[in-house]
Amino acid sequence: MSEGELLTPPDRVRVPMAAAAGIPGRTSHTAASYTDQNIALWRPPLRSADGDTLRDAGVIRARARDLVRNHPYAKMAVRASSIGVVGKRLRYSCRPDYKFLGIDHEEAVRWGQEFERVWEAYAHGPEPLVDAGKRMSFSQFMRLAHRMRFVDGEALATMEWAPGYKWRSCAQLVDCDRLSNPNGKPDSAYLKSGVALSDLSEPIAYYIRHGHPGDFGLINAETLKWSEISRRTAWGRRIVMHSYDLERAAQTRGVSALASTIVDMKMGREFVETSLQQAILQASYAAVLVSQQNYKDALEIIAGMSPDKAKTVTDLAIENLEAAAAFHESAQLRFNGSKVPMLFPGEDLKLLTPGNKGASLAEFQSQSVKAYAAGMGVNPVSVSQDYSNVNYSSAKMASADSWRHYEVMREDLIGDIAMPMVDAFLEEVFHSGALELPKGIKPFEFYDAKHALIKGVFLTQGAPNLDPVKEAQAAQMEIAMGAKTLQDICAENGEDYLDKLDQQAAEQKARAVRGLVPVAMPAAAPAKDEPTDKPET
Repeated sequence: MSEGELLTPPDRVRVPMAAAAGIPGRTSHTAASYTDQNIALWRPPLRSADGDTLRDAGVIRARARDLVRNHPYAKMAVRASSIGVVGKRLRYSCRPDYKFLGIDHEEAVRWGQEFERVWEAYAHGPEPLVDAGKRMSFSQFMRLAHRMRFVDGEALATMEWAPGYKWRSCAQLVDCDRLSNPNGKPDSAYLKSGVALSDLSEPIAYYIRHGHPGDFGLINAETLKWSEISRRTAWGRRIVMHSYDLERAAQTRGVSALASTIVDMKMGREFVETSLQQAILQASYAAVLVSQQNYKDALEIIAGMSPDKAKTVTDLAIENLEAAAAFHESAQLRFNGSKVPMLFPGEDLKLLTPGNKGASLAEFQSQSVKAYAAGMGVNPVSVSQDYSNVNYSSAKMASADSWRHYEVMREDLIGDIAMPMVDAFLEEVFHSGALELPKGIKPFEFYDAKHALIKGVFLTQGAPNLDPVKEAQAAQMEIAMGAKTLQDICAENGEDYLDKLDQQAAEQKARAVRGLVPVAMPAAAPAKDEPTDKPET
């Protein structure tokens, strides 16, 4: 063996890594394979969050709006989500952070109740002062904001100042189509689809067009202008409120919740329309006259005739039809007032019905509505309104799962839009002198204490109560064990526990004046004893 052979043995010869794997082009993960025939042509682009959304968001919004206008399941999904997130009334319960403020708990509760009364008069009073257009109450405003966030993928609102009213602070919802770069300016690192960004990707300003880009018949010089609106004032007051669901880092605009279901819902709607047309055809029939006349013999006779005496097939067919029509017209046989059909000799009457070879429409809708609801994050039973195959356990689990999703969406919407509105309103209330600060807080400390003063929750109706007896017993046991308080139970039902206690005190006082026995809390129902004696059979 030579020296060169010792230095380079055969088992140490370098080979390509792919060839060593045994399969050419083999990847470590099968999900990244470009040789697998099932996914070889599946090559989605690898872009940033804005690269995936900004270019396609407009088309998705238009198609989502069309589905909500015309598809019953899409419309019901939006309605169910709006009821679950906002409800019939969204009530603000102020609970100042007394520990941060350094004041007594009683003083914080007293001031919070006073501010609640002022806010309720402003938000749900006889005159809609909270809306800049003076058309919606606060709850209606939030329902529309949630609808925009659900269908369009984002909700955009601005704080305005309307002179001539008792409270000048008001909010206005803006169509997100108007949020765009001025004069068609291309996107850059600091300007993306109408949003001006800082070095840290913080939104600092918004460019809002004066008119909708789709109003071609209403275009004038004013609608072709843009206004640059700062997100905050110099002292921190929010002016623009932009709410959307963040799915990736550095995402500037939102995407509709219907994006993953648009294709399925569109094709499903076409399948339903086709099935309905097929059902109409199945309910109809066709009457066909079948003749036994042999046209082959007639053609042979015609071929044997001289050219000047031969008749064409058309002439013979017309003569045959005329004879048949004359025969049917002359046959006026009736039985009990009804005409008896008489066929021409050699004819037969047959009824033809189309067959049904398509899939079951009910089964298709039952499966498709689950996919629609999963993509939009709603309860499939609420969308389909079909409770035929639902029991208590499944309904309870579906309701609880949907309610958790609604709670998350409610908190996002409140943090992005509702709380900045409360913050702006408190600022006007303080500067106008309509409400004094809690005892122990100086006026110059207002802006440092403002976030602790407006601390609270927004209450709406509770989760669906499928069994009132079981729900009440469970709540009573949780209070007895100390797992929950009366404030927690009332908040889950959309009520303020202080209002409940005040009302109970007033009712007990009224009962005492009338000599009635006070109402006591009922004890938990004892478990039923099992029977010891079995009945005779």
